[in-house]
Amino acid sequence: MGPSLGTLIQFAVLGLLGYILAGAPLLSIFFGSPGLHSHHQFSFDKVESLVIPEANLTCPAHAYSIHLFSRDPLVIYVDSFLSDAEAEHVVKMSEPKFQPSTVWTEGIEHLDTSVRRSEKAQLDRDGVVKCIEERARVFQGWRPNVFIEKLWSQRYTENGHYRHHYDWSTATSTSGRISSFMVYLEADCTGGGTNFPRLKRPRERAWCQYSDGEVFEGVTFKPIKGNAVFWENLRSDGSGYKESWHAGMPVRSGTKIGLNIWSWYQEGFKAS
Repeated sequence: MGPSLGTLIQFAVLGLLGYILAGAPLLSIFFGSPGLHSHHQFSFDKVESLVIPEANLTCPAHAYSIHLFSRDPLVIYVDSFLSDAEAEHVVKMSEPKFQPSTVWTEGIEHLDTSVRRSEKAQLDRDGVVKCIEERARVFQGWRPNVFIEKLWSQRYTENGHYRHHYDWSTATSTSGRISSFMVYLEADCTGGGTNFPRLKRPRERAWCQYSDGEVFEGVTFKPIKGNAVFWENLRSDGSGYKESWHAGMPVRSGTKIGLNIWSWYQEGFKAS
């Protein structure tokens, strides 16, 4: 059985409280790191999580189609961002590595299933994964000073969810998580859509194939295997889009597996 009405109400109430209480993120304090050439300092841990483009990387041709949902902030729905084979490959490599997902509160990592109930796995960077990373970078137009972060998959089973949150928890005018993809690797589930309560629900009937008809505020994108939602988190001045407030809604039955692709902007950063 899926979650009870009481569970859904509790989720909605907690999301509403977060919606009201969420404010501008604290500015990060970045520390220098050896081996980097940059006019701006940032943490060694962050550097370790970034993917440096490979000049000689060769990837097979892959076609996808895009549907522009919003221009400001930029939100794009991507049909067939991954092939079935790529999605299945990532799921297979993730399965032995899944561990409970954590949250961070005032710099402390801990479990809190009221906020986030899922399992996560960091991907090994084989040829398939490197080409997915590069596809995400190219999608954004080879933007200077923008780097893909190493990829994580997320598995949600019955009652799995991630309460409303921002991806730009730290940001300045010179650095921050500038954009996000949510890619659906497996969608053998009911529920589990990606909800943006501050985006307007689309009027065009064509969006019905991609957005959920459930009664949630804003728009809820359906999890469909291989498809993705892309959105920008930050403006050029480093301020965050309030419209990027989003959640993974509760899975009522079955399993959803998603792939997080985050892009980090760092002004002046060059790998040595």
